[in-house]
Amino acid sequence: MQSLQERISGRVVHRGDHAYEQVRRAPGWNEIKPERYPDLIVQVASEDDVIEAVNFARAQRMKISIRGGGHNWCAAALQEGGILLDLSRLNQVEIDSETRVATAEPVVTNRYLAKQLAKHGLAFPVGHCPCVPLSGFILSGGLGWNAGEWGISCFSLLSVDVVTADGSLVTASETENTELLWAARGAGPGFFGVATKYRVRLYPLPRAITTSTLMYPLGKLPEVVEWAKEKVNTLPKNVEFTLYLASAPPSIADQYEKVCIMSATAFADSDEEATEALSALATCPLEDCVMKDLHASTPFEALFDNADRFWPEGKRYAVDTMWYSFPPSEVLAIIQDHFATAPSAHSMILCPILPSPTDEPPLPEAAFSMVAPGFVACYSIWEEARQDEANIRWLRTLMRALEPLAVGCYVGEADIAANPSQVVNSYARSHWERLQALREKYDPNGLFHSYMGVQ
Repeated sequence: MQSLQERISGRVVHRGDHAYEQVRRAPGWNEIKPERYPDLIVQVASEDDVIEAVNFARAQRMKISIRGGGHNWCAAALQEGGILLDLSRLNQVEIDSETRVATAEPVVTNRYLAKQLAKHGLAFPVGHCPCVPLSGFILSGGLGWNAGEWGISCFSLLSVDVVTADGSLVTASETENTELLWAARGAGPGFFGVATKYRVRLYPLPRAITTSTLMYPLGKLPEVVEWAKEKVNTLPKNVEFTLYLASAPPSIADQYEKVCIMSATAFADSDEEATEALSALATCPLEDCVMKDLHASTPFEALFDNADRFWPEGKRYAVDTMWYSFPPSEVLAIIQDHFATAPSAHSMILCPILPSPTDEPPLPEAAFSMVAPGFVACYSIWEEARQDEANIRWLRTLMRALEPLAVGCYVGEADIAANPSQVVNSYARSHWERLQALREKYDPNGLFHSYMGVQ
């Protein structure tokens, strides 16, 4: 019988090989590397390699986990034993500017996709962080740029090619294998197949992406939130408004330790449109503004560079999120006091300020189903292993304090390691039950690992 290495053009790394530990650790963006060790790491080079690996695993009764890349907050793909299917070589993209459709392999990153699309005057609601690839981003739903106008990213997924547990390569779209498309739009790390190609709907690239930013001392947060919540309802849908809590920049660090930052980005087609869309920030009457930057040109490259400063590579991370339906002032009142005690100056919290609910239609039918009027994402970020306990404890203490206000989580950035029930809380109950039924249908023998901690 041929070995798996003889059957594929990619690379098979066995546990015990001299390169094993480097390969196991290398793709993980988070510097925290869990002590979980697959028996084989298969770095596939093609769809055919994926099929061969799936067939091999099934014949050998080995479970499969799938790694695309990105942040890997919980390293959900890193499982003990079995096969880790590493998709990091599948990074090609084709763009059809006439039909406005891109066909992308799993590890095409947000930055690369946006750059290639810009050459054609096109765009996609890519994720906020430049190094995150399409695979985990779209499968988790995708909270991307300009969601107010372009929507949740997974709903721009037209079709996906999937290698299923029986080794078949199928296309899932709204006309064939529709159940698999339903699951691919939000199933996240528990998706029961290997997605090898994504075909996504594209949009005209806004010609004047513009950002206005105001910074205030952390103590001004209550007034900032009150003003922002009132003004956000006056903004057009193509303006994304986010509140950040972070350490003060070096230029004012001698006066303030922590700050709150209002940032609004308009995806406009002219400077005039952008100026009008962001006029509320230009005329904000709140006092004690310690830094102001109005109407800055921020094409996607600049947006990504800014994101790199908030989420630097080479750090240690613990992350959690929640959807809530309470007034933002109640949520941020809890966060404000806790954030002041963050043991690391790198830690930050973001809270998109969303318009009040309207009579907009419900989400399209898909696995992605957990949304609420408010969202918050908490990032504990630090540098040294000896600081792990303090920084992880800080995050989890905050999330316990917020738990009574939570209505759910975002599966792409949930602290599953702390509480596997976060997975269940990432879906409407009926959608979670349907996901489990589809898993039983498409993977009855459990070839693919389910969500970490969920059986």
